[in-house]
Amino acid sequence: MTDGLLVLDDVHTYYGEAHILQGISLAVRQGEVVTIIGRNGAGKTTTLRSIMGIARPRRGRILLRGQDVTGFPTHRIARSGIAWVPEERRILPNLTVLDNLRLGWLATNGGGDDRVEEVFEYFPRLRERIAQRGRHLSGGEQQMLAIARALVARPSIMLVDEPTEGLAPMLVQSLTEILAVINRRGTTVLLVEQALEVALALAHRVYVMDQGRVQFEGTPDDLRRDPGIQQRFLGV
Repeated sequence: MTDGLLVLDDVHTYYGEAHILQGISLAVRQGEVVTIIGRNGAGKTTTLRSIMGIARPRRGRILLRGQDVTGFPTHRIARSGIAWVPEERRILPNLTVLDNLRLGWLATNGGGDDRVEEVFEYFPRLRERIAQRGRHLSGGEQQMLAIARALVARPSIMLVDEPTEGLAPMLVQSLTEILAVINRRGTTVLLVEQALEVALALAHRVYVMDQGRVQFEGTPDDLRRDPGIQQRFLGV
């Protein structure tokens, strides 16, 4: 696929001399949830870091709405409409929920408290905790805050890395439902997710990665019908 809101075209990324991404090509269309799955060390997080300009590709192109953003500094990529929810969440523990959310629009070209009210519709629990400092939140609440902080920027596409990791099953189900609603209301999502059923429940299309390469692309049903791919690259 050569068209899409976000396109990676033969991207190669290194850490030192280690060749991590070995020619990744993928695309995310407007309005989709696209999920990248694979074993640990497959290159999933490096793909998101390459998109954000944190890990700079040595070869290949990253296109946003057809514009080549490869090599742009991270703040410029964020202002172009890409928000990132990292695996480590990276909320600021000494700031309140409200102040963490306000930081979310500083990376963009403006904002207001109306944006905070919008994300409280998805995460009413955060409204209840609005004056609490980040360090006093539970793991699930911190993950909600990380996603909400990305949403206040009103991104064209949101990159979400392992949002359900370490959460209780009930919270996993709740967060999966919230991400689905966020997508239905217009936010495109590129998701890295280790939990296969979560990935398949949310995705319109799936990429399976292994050793820095795409090994499979298709719909969730395509993947369910291919036990060979599941066993070889996912250990299912």
